[in-house]
Amino acid sequence: MLMTIVATSCDTSSNGFDEIDAPAIYYGAVSQDSVLCIYKKGNLSITNDQAIDKHSQFALFSITKTFTAIGIMQLVESGRISLDDPAIKHLPQYEFLGEITIRHLLTHQSGINNPLPIRWIHLAENDDTFDFDEFNRKVLTQKAKVKSEAGSKAAYSNLNFILLGDIISKVSGLSYHDYIMQNVLNNDEMGFQWKKKNVVTGYHRSGIQGLILGFLMDKKKFTDPKVGGFIPFKKINLNGSAYGGLLASPNGLNIFLQELLSSESQILSKEIRNAMFMEQPLSNKKPSGHSLGWFTGSLSGEKYIHHAGGGGGYYLEMRIYPEKGIATYLLTNKSGFSDQRILDKLDAQHLDFK
Repeated sequence: MLMTIVATSCDTSSNGFDEIDAPAIYYGAVSQDSVLCIYKKGNLSITNDQAIDKHSQFALFSITKTFTAIGIMQLVESGRISLDDPAIKHLPQYEFLGEITIRHLLTHQSGINNPLPIRWIHLAENDDTFDFDEFNRKVLTQKAKVKSEAGSKAAYSNLNFILLGDIISKVSGLSYHDYIMQNVLNNDEMGFQWKKKNVVTGYHRSGIQGLILGFLMDKKKFTDPKVGGFIPFKKINLNGSAYGGLLASPNGLNIFLQELLSSESQILSKEIRNAMFMEQPLSNKKPSGHSLGWFTGSLSGEKYIHHAGGGGGYYLEMRIYPEKGIATYLLTNKSGFSDQRILDKLDAQHLDFK
């Protein structure tokens, strides 16, 4: 059920946004029936004077994992899979899976390694001919290694979500792309996409950071000449969709998050949604820091689930405070490669947790 969106501006008298070193920023906070506040600055690119707006598209990178998790939870809700199914039941071609379950994959407790994914990219102009299934098969066959016993610790890995994307495709009979668009993001107003249209240009700082980038990827192929201290990325898509391929606009995130927060959500039932939000302990009963597809945390005593996304040209965060019925997000167009939890500061300033 879609909720009414009533946007208001955030209080910018003491905001913390000026500390974010990115050409463009969009911050939003929503409840199930309204947008509590928004803040935006910047243009579609440094050389384009068109300001970003609620329809401007940002690459979500690893925030995509939360949508993959929702797809898995829908299949659980329909009885087509169980969280405690051995993953090899659905993907028998990967013997390394052993006793690893779907729950282990969702909570990063599989013990599977995490190869550096920065080279797993291709130009958007080649997207129509790129074989996503072949990439998944090749990277899992050549790169996947089990480094620790399943359930013994939480260690982040993109390979977990490549596997989950393949399970969604195998069980549903649809491609991963099609399943997510038809079952998780099935409202045209959301405007989520896999291909880059109306996208905010992503940037990387020049100088030393730019030199390091040259060691990590083919700069000539994937970037343009620097502008104003920043190196602009060309339109690039990720090879592995289920761990980081989605693009979204603020408007799309507003509608999606309101729908997910709703007690009458068509995406997941309240029971399954709450199960997804619940922290999953390790096998020794110690906290893992993960729910089913999300990280966990707290701010001013309020528990939240959270995911960051980042890579070449973008850094983003998305968060839900289940007990408050509030969700927030931050979208920026400068490279980020670690979870910075910038929302800790922004949410503390712009949300009332009293």
